Amino acid sequence: MVRTRTLRDVELIKVGSWDISTGSWAVTAGDLESAVAAHHAGVLRKPPLKLGHIDDRFDGQPSFGHIDDVRVAEDGATLVGDLVVPEWLAASIPVHWPDRSVEALKNFEAADGTMWPLVLTGLALLGATAPGIDTLRQLHDPVAASRITLRPGAHPQPLTGTRDRAVLIAAARRRRTHRKV
Repeated sequence: MVRTRTLRDVELIKVGSWDISTGSWAVTAGDLESAVAAHHAGVLRKPPLKLGHIDDRFDGQPSFGHIDDVRVAEDGATLVGDLVVPEWLAASIPVHWPDRSVEALKNFEAADGTMWPLVLTGLALLGATAPGIDTLRQLHDPVAASRITLRPGAHPQPLTGTRDRAVLIAAARRRRTHRKV
């Protein structure tokens, strides 16, 4: 089983008018509430994480985790969620992909006929590309980065002694030294 880490309270969308790659997008508090309700109702699968926006013509790209526990922040104007990612990727996200961009469907009709004003379908992690919603807190901001937490039960055992720690440090140094670029 893959060990995961959870980046908690990651800002996804803010209320406002945004110029995004597909045009202008006006986000309301109702849209945020709809996204939360659709997520908790399981209208679609949990939104997968991608490294950048990927052209739909080239499907089959891997998912690098998913968004979980979508909710509206206390300010009522920000949609937040927890990013569940492989442990090996968690430390790199704030450094290499500090920004993000949601992918969503507007006015989505579910199989049962229910209309959803906004349903999240994915999250693109962005590095060099600027996000459409430029007021989201970057993940390398100290407050945002401090929310990276290890999921319960993901660490097999605590370090018990100096020798164990030395072995782990030596292994990490070997991996860094022998990395392929």
